[in-house]
Amino acid sequence: MGTGDGPASGPGWHVVVTGPRTGDQRREALDFLAVSLGRRPGTFEVSHRCTECGSENHGRPELRHSRLARRRRGPDALAAGDLAAPLPAVSFSRAGGWLATAWLGESDTAAGWRIGVDLEQTGSAAFAEPAELTGVGFSAEEERLVGALDDHVRPGIRGLLWCAKEALAKAHGTGFVGDPADVAVTVPGTLDLAVPDRPGAVIVPDRDWPGGHAPDHLLGAVVLLPPAGHRPPAEPGSEGSPAASA
Repeated sequence: MGTGDGPASGPGWHVVVTGPRTGDQRREALDFLAVSLGRRPGTFEVSHRCTECGSENHGRPELRHSRLARRRRGPDALAAGDLAAPLPAVSFSRAGGWLATAWLGESDTAAGWRIGVDLEQTGSAAFAEPAELTGVGFSAEEERLVGALDDHVRPGIRGLLWCAKEALAKAHGTGFVGDPADVAVTVPGTLDLAVPDRPGAVIVPDRDWPGGHAPDHLLGAVVLLPPAGHRPPAEPGSEGSPAASA
């Protein structure tokens, strides 16, 4: 298991990566989350709700108190007000038998921040062969910029861009509702990771995850999405994380 906490200067976030030899990976990650909040294992479970159709079979995952937690009595019982208190926003992604679980702190979730995470396998043919995703997964500008890089670098950059797009779609809570090529995750004209239409959003490639990068055969990204209308303080000289350094 790898874990990491986000930098203190931004919203408080965490990511846990559990390997294929664990039992119930999601249960393990949720129990780690519970313990980190001072709760007993088994306190949380996850439901889903689609913001487009209202289905509970897919859509944004939402943390809630488990039936076990609601039945506990004595010192482990939920305190008055716990059921109405905000819970962390969560996101999950699986690839190659591994599970990434990312979450935000309660106060940032209550303030409107959202989080998305994505893992992908580095050996995917879709990232090695540009024809696999050109015009569907990546824009013409993205392919032009990636095409200018050395051959051995291109698959990793395509993979990282795809992770960022997937993570952003998850942070929005919608998944892809159109052509993924239209999902912008770089500063225009560059491969610097950013969300141009949402000031203050942060894209964190797995190489920069505080607890360490994803396993070598995987790529990953976390997206921290601020509430609409958020205006971050100006930071002269700040730039997006360069995808091309992957």
